[in-house]
Amino acid sequence: MSGVNFLGSASGLPLNDLVMSFVNVERQTKMGRIEDTRKQLDASLSGFGRLKSALSGLRQASRDIGGTKLNQRQALINQPEDKTYFRAETNFSAAPGRFEVNVNQLAGGSRLESADGDFNSANDVVSTTAGQLTFSADGKNFTINVTAGMTLDQLRLRINQNKNNFGVDVNLINAGDGLGTKMVFTSKVTGDGNDLVISNNNAELDKLSTVATGPDPAGLEYSRNARNAIIEVDGITATSKTNTFKNVIQDTTIFAEELTEPGNPIRLEIATDKEAAEEKINTFIERYNAVVTLIGELTKARKLSTDGKTVEAEGGSLSGDPLPRTLMSQLRNLVSLKLDVEDSNVSTLYQMGIGFTNDGKLSISSNREFGGESGRQRFERTLDQNYDDMARFFGADDGLVDKLDKYITEFSQAGGIIATKESVLRDQLSQNTKASEAAERYLASFEDTLRKRYGALDSLLGSMQNTANFVTAQLANLPGFGVNKS
Repeated sequence: MSGVNFLGSASGLPLNDLVMSFVNVERQTKMGRIEDTRKQLDASLSGFGRLKSALSGLRQASRDIGGTKLNQRQALINQPEDKTYFRAETNFSAAPGRFEVNVNQLAGGSRLESADGDFNSANDVVSTTAGQLTFSADGKNFTINVTAGMTLDQLRLRINQNKNNFGVDVNLINAGDGLGTKMVFTSKVTGDGNDLVISNNNAELDKLSTVATGPDPAGLEYSRNARNAIIEVDGITATSKTNTFKNVIQDTTIFAEELTEPGNPIRLEIATDKEAAEEKINTFIERYNAVVTLIGELTKARKLSTDGKTVEAEGGSLSGDPLPRTLMSQLRNLVSLKLDVEDSNVSTLYQMGIGFTNDGKLSISSNREFGGESGRQRFERTLDQNYDDMARFFGADDGLVDKLDKYITEFSQAGGIIATKESVLRDQLSQNTKASEAAERYLASFEDTLRKRYGALDSLLGSMQNTANFVTAQLANLPGFGVNKS
């Protein structure tokens, strides 16, 4: 750039390279330490974040087997694959048992038809004057305005499309042969005594009512009355105004769908859902082992080669922090405890078949130990014979899950031990950023100072060089200067 005095331009020496060399050495010395500290802080913060996530996963898996979660019951129904006579749902409070169930009657709503010959076609006029039809069933009701000259088909659409309609479907059947067009009303309101009732305020509408306003009888007739559903459970009859039977078997709901064949009841068995329980326990084991693996990774020591100097493998990001190892030690002690759980014959994980491997992980082993039962055999026996004891071991107050939950919460909750560690690390990162910014300012000042000093040196050397050149030139002009004499 024109007018710029480049460092070294006066003396011809590589002073700019010299200044940048000094600056780079100073940068590597100061910024290298700061950058190494930042990387270590970032790695530690990431490590604690991963640890907190793994602990939260373990806590959730333990909660899934705590309380009453393992006391799940399943309803097993012995019915053909191509038929569903009924479905059943049950909760943890249901007692195991076997029952013979018959579905004798399904719940249904009422059905009404207009009288034969009252209407000839869908275009027949319902009434020459305006009026209202009111539909009622089981405490529900809605009203339709019937305008003068409205046809059967227009009335059908108005009823079906009414926003307050509680379940009344209207269809027209063109029967012919003197029967004409019949208007059919079907109600979805089920249960004995819940027949659809249609009233009016205009005698011209009596043909389409069950309650007459005029002197003649109402025109609609019931072709089917609303009815209850009826089932038998071990010979005991139960009724419901819908096809849903709640607590006929305590804590169990039966949904009737199809009539059973007379004399051929369907078996319903309420049993513990052992398959779901085993799946949840396996998930707990997997989450515990994930914590073991992670802590091993985070705390592994740096590996040196045989010369004791060369690094073959870097250590874990938390290798210098005692917290993960302390946490793992106490966690292992917790799951190894012998618990005195009330009303439970299971007091340890080992007793139910869950043991430790050589690397500190949990396992249900299939190997026989010292000629005795394998962990798998003990686990399956506990599921079959002591299931409720197992559930209490995990889920009782002050049971294993309760103890684990309290311990893990101390570390993983907001404001907990790990959160405090993370807060300290973030403060240190903030200080590291400030140190980096201060170092950059120092380096800029350092470079500026060097440039000024070497700029002055460059000017001095340039001036001295110019003087030397001038003197040399003057001497060369003197008579006989520089001529060799024999």
